[in-house]
Formats: sequence, structure tokens, C-alpha cells
Amino acid sequence: MPSDARLPPAAPWRWTLLALAALVAWRLVTAPHAATLEDYPRAPAPAALRLTTLGDPQAGALFWMLWLQTFDDQAGITASFKKMDFARLADWLERLLALDPASEYPLLMATRVYGAVLDPARQRLMIDFVGRAFREAPERRWQWQALAAMQARHGLDDRKLALALVTELEQRVPARQLPFWVRGLHVIMLREGNEIEAARHLMALVAQDDGLSERQRQAVEMWRERLEERH
Repeated sequence: MPSDARLPPAAPWRWTLLALAALVAWRLVTAPHAATLEDYPRAPAPAALRLTTLGDPQAGALFWMLWLQTFDDQAGITASFKKMDFARLADWLERLLALDPASEYPLLMATRVYGAVLDPARQRLMIDFVGRAFREAPERRWQWQALAAMQARHGLDDRKLALALVTELEQRVPARQLPFWVRGLHVIMLREGNEIEAARHLMALVAQDDGLSERQRQAVEMWRERLEERH
């Protein structure tokens, strides 16, 4: 190599990965022989967290999410989520989402992994996190609010909360941007909550959509028949 040749500077995300490798190596070297369960540490302040990204918040958010995702698999022990502090976990997810608002990784983990824990208090913490995230960008995050509503209905058996979540979804996102199944979910939850007139009104609005397929129109008619059978 010529003496005046220079290597190109490393991209910020490369430094982030190097930092991750150093952290893993340090934990392996300093890990205690006896397996002891560690809980989630408190999430750093937003400014401190941003400093760790070395100028690349997207890569930094990914790094910390990967670290958070594997935190329950500790040296010599696999921690149960039921023993972990989900209030601290929710803080981590919220701050990492703020670090990279375009990422859906924290919301995916909250709904599909952490929200699936069979513990009502922990499930509610994840549903609350998703609700706050949804309100910040409703038209971009509506699907996570819909998943949270289904989690409230089927995971918590809390019909009142499920209905509140899906109602808020429809209030904050234009109907034309929502797929058919979300409106069907709302009709079903209104019916379960004995909100019969509201369910009828929503079905009438859905039926007015000229873009419905023949199968979707048949589904609306089926909803109407089931509603009238019960009332």
C-alpha cells in the first residue's frame, strides 16, 4: 500500500457496532460465576441516549433495541418476563422510538413479544405505551393501535378498553386510510359492548363506501344479520 494511502473514515454505525462488540466482550469477561438475575436498568435520559449513537440515531436505536431484546437471556440464566420491571421496559421502548421515530421495532416488540406475556399488569403497560405512540403519529401507527385493541380484548378480556382503543383509532385516522378489517373490528366490539345504535350507524357508513368488494359487502350484511339476531 502506498505510504500516502488513507483508509476511509468509518461510518457512525460501524462505531456503534464496534461499541456493541466491546460491551458484549466486557460482559463476558466480567460475568460472575454464579448466575444472578439482573433487571432492566433505568433508561438513560434522552440527551444521554443520543450521545451513545455517535451521530447516527437510527443505528443507535437499532443497537439498543437488539441489546434490550436479548436482555432476558443472561449469563447462565434465562429470565422470565414476569420477573422483569416492565415500567422500565416501557421507558426504554418510548425513548428508543423517540430516537428513531420511523422505526416500528419498539412497537413490534411491545405488541408481539412483551404484550403477549400472561400478566395483566405488564400487558397494560405495553398497551399504554402503544397508545401514546399512536397519538404521536396516528396515520402512520394505526395498525399497532389495532393490535393493542385486539390484545386488550383477547389477552386481557377487557372489552371496555378494547372498544375505547379502536374507537380512538377511528376518530384519529381518516376512514379512507383504514382497511376494511379495522372497521369490522370496530363493529364487532360495539356489538359486544351493547352499543347497538353506534354499531348500526357504523355499518351504514361502511356500506356507503363505493370501493367495497362484493365479498366485503356480504360481510357487512352478515354483521347486520348477527346484530339484529341478538336484538
